[in-house]
Amino acid sequence: MRALGLLFFITLLLLSDYIILTFHAPAVFGAWREEAVLLYILTTVLLAFFQAGTRHSIPRQYKEQLLIFVFFIAFYLMCGELSDSSFRMFRSFAMPVLFALMVNELCRNLEIEVKLRMIFFILVLMTFIFGSYAVYQYLTIDDAAQFWYWPLLLEKGFELEVYNSMREGSARMSGFFTGTLEFNAFVLNTALFASSLLVQAVRNRKYNLSFIGYLLTAFVSTMLICYGSVRTAVIGMISATFFLMVLQLFRRRILIKMLGYSYFLLFTCSIFFYLALGYTEDLSALDRVRQWYVVLESLSSMPLGLGFGAIGPGQAHWYDSLWLNLLASAGYVGLAIMVGLILFYGKIVTAAQQLRLGGSSFMAGVADYLVISYPFFLSSFFFQSYTNSVVLYLFTLIIVVVMYDSKYRAN
Repeated sequence: MRALGLLFFITLLLLSDYIILTFHAPAVFGAWREEAVLLYILTTVLLAFFQAGTRHSIPRQYKEQLLIFVFFIAFYLMCGELSDSSFRMFRSFAMPVLFALMVNELCRNLEIEVKLRMIFFILVLMTFIFGSYAVYQYLTIDDAAQFWYWPLLLEKGFELEVYNSMREGSARMSGFFTGTLEFNAFVLNTALFASSLLVQAVRNRKYNLSFIGYLLTAFVSTMLICYGSVRTAVIGMISATFFLMVLQLFRRRILIKMLGYSYFLLFTCSIFFYLALGYTEDLSALDRVRQWYVVLESLSSMPLGLGFGAIGPGQAHWYDSLWLNLLASAGYVGLAIMVGLILFYGKIVTAAQQLRLGGSSFMAGVADYLVISYPFFLSSFFFQSYTNSVVLYLFTLIIVVVMYDSKYRAN
């Protein structure tokens, strides 16, 4: 039952936009994630109080979750206000973590390898389903209005730009998502996962049906990325694959950390230099450098930022970077969170090393996936906003599953 709950939430997460828009679902269903998380928070608080009243102590996992709830409440009180725009921006930061905690709690008693195999299975299945429809879009659509989401979003008052859906007369594949960036980020995530498992299968000489599945998934995902016309995904696939190959030469924790941080710095700086030195004429790409200059310059005069209500699509300020939206919203508090997430990579590497101890080829592949993916996501946050991104939800879920299991298994 818990396994079915895990599959249900991930499937609903991936198909949420398509279901809500296509079936004209009421607003109450559109907020299903927030409603489920609120129920989870209330249940956790009630259980914690019950444990405190009957056993005069609160189990450690409840204490940690309560501390996370308190942190997000304090974060909202410090930088938010009572408005829809403020809550929407706060939701983009908090919901991936809270949703991941909820789903992990739902299936906490399942073995970690079972959970991770199920997550990988649903990622592969949805990649093939979404990818098949994306290829159909690429072959048949010659006008942006033909995309399934175009008339539905126009009905809701969204302002759509043709260049976001078409490129040189060809459709930019998006599958069942409403944007090509989201589709390519999702496929890239699956490609890196499959590639990591494939490398470990080769290292352990396990040439079985799983090996064929990993190979086919990595190949199809790579082809979708190549035809997806999203530079970040292509660059990320090439650089992360190279990182994966180099990673196989290292096993000491300190060296892996150094390798990961080196990749993060090199990847980020290379893109900044590429943009700053004018090697592209894409105005959208060039504007990212200006955005960073504006936000960093404003920190001295607004140490606590502009607040959540001033940031977001349709608001006074909106940036093509998760880090910029965080800094603009929360100022130096956001900067502290940013630094904390970067330093958290050290704990990711430690947890990844623990995954290798069991000797499972699959778990070793998951370890490699975490080690190469986390620096890439940190770097891509400089250039993509990831607002309510399904990919961010999925990646956070995998992180939470691994970190919780690592902590309690170690103790």
